[in-house]
Amino acid sequence: MKMKTAAEILLLAAVLMYAFPGKSTAGTDSGVPEMQTVTVFSYHAGPGDSRQTACALALFGATYKAVVLSADHLAGKGWLKDYGDRQMEVFCLVADSLKTGIIQQSFSEKEGVATIKFRRRISLNDFVRAEIRNAALEREERHFSLQEEMEPVVSPTIAPGQELSRAYRYIRKCHWRMAIIYLDHLENKYPCWGTLFHAKAMAYLGMHETGRALSALSSACHLGDQAACLKIKAPGPPD
Repeated sequence: MKMKTAAEILLLAAVLMYAFPGKSTAGTDSGVPEMQTVTVFSYHAGPGDSRQTACALALFGATYKAVVLSADHLAGKGWLKDYGDRQMEVFCLVADSLKTGIIQQSFSEKEGVATIKFRRRISLNDFVRAEIRNAALEREERHFSLQEEMEPVVSPTIAPGQELSRAYRYIRKCHWRMAIIYLDHLENKYPCWGTLFHAKAMAYLGMHETGRALSALSSACHLGDQAACLKIKAPGPPD
């Protein structure tokens, strides 16, 4: 365990050196590049959603928006590396790690809408830690048995960022069928989460099943995923 901890510390130091060699960090209290964000996200609960689930997905939506805004700022300054096809995995895990920062929370029983207003400073270190965590989760998944892959057990713990990151890792590695099987199981837990259906559309596109991909995108759009709506409206087949 001590050797593993030491290795992770060395990896963290190496990634930090790679991430911003010689860059000025003026304007930050800690010397590490960061950005304060304020975001708001509303999740419309559907049949099968508990209040706890709705609030958790609203929080994930708000934190993910904050992560994207911070990433754009840090990358524009030349501080944040390009994660390429790992970007969504890492961003999900950054969002998953942001446990504090809610400044306003509400749930309308009449409308079934959970709304979160979130304010938090997000630093380069948050991305580095998420990158290390993503690599660790990928190593764990390499040891999954065939049964664990084909009949995944979804934990009752509500952790949308970590759970979605696993689906994105399958998609990155072109394990389309395993991604869909996993997302099908995850759908039982989050039946009205548009982002989940958008991820499923990506997997169907990987298998060149355009009809199913469009159906999944339509479901995602109907459930409030604006990125899915834009893809549907775009000319030509979805990509």
